[in-house]
Amino acid sequence: MSLNPTPRRKIILSMMVSLDGYTEGENGDISWHVWNEEMDAYMMDFFPSVDTFIYGRKSYELMLKHWPEQQGAFAQVMNDTPKLVFSKTLKVAEWNGKIIDRVDPKFIQSLKAKTGKDLVLFAGSSIAACFIRNHLIDEYRIIINPVILGKGKQLFQDIELPFSLVLKESRQFANGNTLLHYADPKAL
Repeated sequence: MSLNPTPRRKIILSMMVSLDGYTEGENGDISWHVWNEEMDAYMMDFFPSVDTFIYGRKSYELMLKHWPEQQGAFAQVMNDTPKLVFSKTLKVAEWNGKIIDRVDPKFIQSLKAKTGKDLVLFAGSSIAACFIRNHLIDEYRIIINPVILGKGKQLFQDIELPFSLVLKESRQFANGNTLLHYADPKAL
């Protein structure tokens, strides 16, 4: 019998933000995302540690429009990985998806307790804010893009302040992006 507890799965938020903290510009604009082969390589190194993608409805629909028709190793991971989609309006999910109608902390805890790899939250700012408020995110992988938007949707909205995180890693990319990798010491 092992005395070491079984490690629990983590929920990792992976999100691109502008230098001034916006996840999208006005009218949902994400055309400012700086993405290239270097970012593909970073994500391909990250993907083996996760076995589930988590989306909100809008992010899911955006990805569903793009990835199923794409080819290559990156596209294969995007297409083959199981997905949880938080939505009150969708009734059926395609693309290896399962609909969840609300963020229930007990349900999220049950996901973390199951055997498997980590889960990555690729959702928009509204679902992310719900996870953040409930301390359901264990790690934050924030990719700061070298752009200032001034308007749009912010990542850290409607949360109890101060909200402290612990820096695990930072990394600069040649394309101007910067990864800030944090842990939430209060994660449930």
